[in-house]
Amino acid sequence: MPLAPLVVEAIRAQFPPGSNPDDLVFTGPGGGPGQRGGPSVPRGSRTVLSRHSINRTYHGAVAKLADPAVPLRPTARQVLRALRDGGPQRTDQLAAQLTATSRRPIRPATVAVALRELEAAALAAFDVDDQDELTGRWAALPVARDPLLDAVDLHGAHDFRHTYATWLEDAGIPARVIDELMGHEASGRGQQRGSAMGAHYRHTTPEMAARVVEAVQQRLAIVLEVAEQRLERNSDRSTLRVF
Repeated sequence: MPLAPLVVEAIRAQFPPGSNPDDLVFTGPGGGPGQRGGPSVPRGSRTVLSRHSINRTYHGAVAKLADPAVPLRPTARQVLRALRDGGPQRTDQLAAQLTATSRRPIRPATVAVALRELEAAALAAFDVDDQDELTGRWAALPVARDPLLDAVDLHGAHDFRHTYATWLEDAGIPARVIDELMGHEASGRGQQRGSAMGAHYRHTTPEMAARVVEAVQQRLAIVLEVAEQRLERNSDRSTLRVF
């Protein structure tokens, strides 16, 4: 599968430093069925690539755009909820409130770590007039709707296949090559696709693959440029990084 450089870099960014390049990128939580006819996958293990894993990744990314608190760790989410419900509070007040609703005591030091996580995500801020973080008050920050949600019409992960095929056709990539890359079987419908038998006599050359890479790269560059420009106009966003 020919991959554009921007796609390769986006995939590489999913790996921790020093990871094996053969590691799985889109992985599931385990606890479900494995390969067809094989044993089930133990809960907690990493499942193989599937369209269901990609759907989870897609919907998880959309959820993060809709609510920046989604990727936070559980304690940070609880602290943020307490700040939103109860207003500005001290670290010890938050620890006492979380302890009252938890099965175990929550230390102020644990809350302080969660508050730093919220601060890094631009979801909470420390009152600069207070000198001591343990005795000073923290407050939740208002969160603006991510402009990307208004810039695109999202339906599901399958939209990416429509976009991919449309981009390649717009770039003049032969229909047979598009079918091959997308896993579609050639049919006899129309002169452009050709016959199923004829597809066995025509092959995708390295030059065709290079054209595919260049077509996707050019269009991704345009998409990212437009997205960055849109994000730069939104001063409430904590990061201007798209990919």
